[in-house]
Amino acid sequence: MQSKLPFHVLLKPVGTSCNLACQYCYYPQPEKHKPVTINLDLLENFTRDYIQSQPVYAKEINFVWQGGEPLIAGIAFYEAAILFQKKYAPQGIAISNSLQTNASLLNDEWCNFLKINNFIIGVSIDGTPEIHDRYRQTRGSKSHPAKGSYAAVYAGIKLLIKHKIDFNSLSVVHDGVADQALEIYDHLVEIGVQFIQFQPLMLEGSAKNTFCLSEHNWGKFLSGIYKHWLHKNHVGKIFIMNIEQGLAQYFTHISPNCVHASQCGTNLTLETKGQLYACDHLMDTKHYLGEYGHEPLSQFVNKSAAHDFGIQKSKRPECQICPVKMMCQGGCPAHLNLHNKNQLCGGYLEFFSLILDSVKSYTRDRSGFIKWSRR
Repeated sequence: MQSKLPFHVLLKPVGTSCNLACQYCYYPQPEKHKPVTINLDLLENFTRDYIQSQPVYAKEINFVWQGGEPLIAGIAFYEAAILFQKKYAPQGIAISNSLQTNASLLNDEWCNFLKINNFIIGVSIDGTPEIHDRYRQTRGSKSHPAKGSYAAVYAGIKLLIKHKIDFNSLSVVHDGVADQALEIYDHLVEIGVQFIQFQPLMLEGSAKNTFCLSEHNWGKFLSGIYKHWLHKNHVGKIFIMNIEQGLAQYFTHISPNCVHASQCGTNLTLETKGQLYACDHLMDTKHYLGEYGHEPLSQFVNKSAAHDFGIQKSKRPECQICPVKMMCQGGCPAHLNLHNKNQLCGGYLEFFSLILDSVKSYTRDRSGFIKWSRR
């Protein structure tokens, strides 16, 4: 049964399994953890249904792999995934794959596979060695104490560059690094990253409450990045997803991601045993949809889209009088506090106001964007 709504499902092929033990992880591996990988029968059935359930107008179907550390599943697992995709892909429909990794397990064999199959890779790296190693360490044991993972991650990035694999970086932002925005940005550019994304660290899932991010620091961080990006004349050379999102909202009237869309709820998550959730950042009993296979996938999509968190995200009273609503649309529902207000609201107001000031004299169309980018 085809869905009437466009939707994505983020797959977690190994669940929480990870070779790192990042201090702020909201999806940490339990101490007595037995690695579990999605069963290949489940994967094939899901692949078939995922493709066949897409709306009739779909032209591209994207498979997104995340963790934990999804490379732990092994190359053979993804070879099977590619075979299933080719088996069920209808003629004229493009199939793409994106994978978020800490890059520490990459080698030439992995990169050959990723290149041949046109994977787009996201690399989790928090900036300089000092910053990164402070928070993203290996999983220690009695015989092998925990240590920073930067060297292994950077080696992975160099392999991606060597094999000419498209990749982007994902850096976590919290109060501990709020004053180091320019240092982080300059380092990422220096090591060859062209596509950059900054992710706010909030108290979601099992994240430790020793880490937090104030709306003031989020606004200061992103605003500093935006000014620095302009000062460096990196427009059209370095692409910062947080900035690109704001520009897209203004010039195309469409959000490229769920965080700043007027509604959300159609980006589901599939766990190792077929558990489906309405959102990767809201994996709890309230947002549990059921077990895959018990009803058509399109019904799970409808059930997810009917959740209030997605319908109401841009309808809160404060959003209706906000001067940057066209860009923000309320932010992520996972970041609401007990008073139903986005905890990063002030930060988004500062950041998007800065972008809006620079584009508001241009028409909200392709012509306006071209003129703005050439100014």
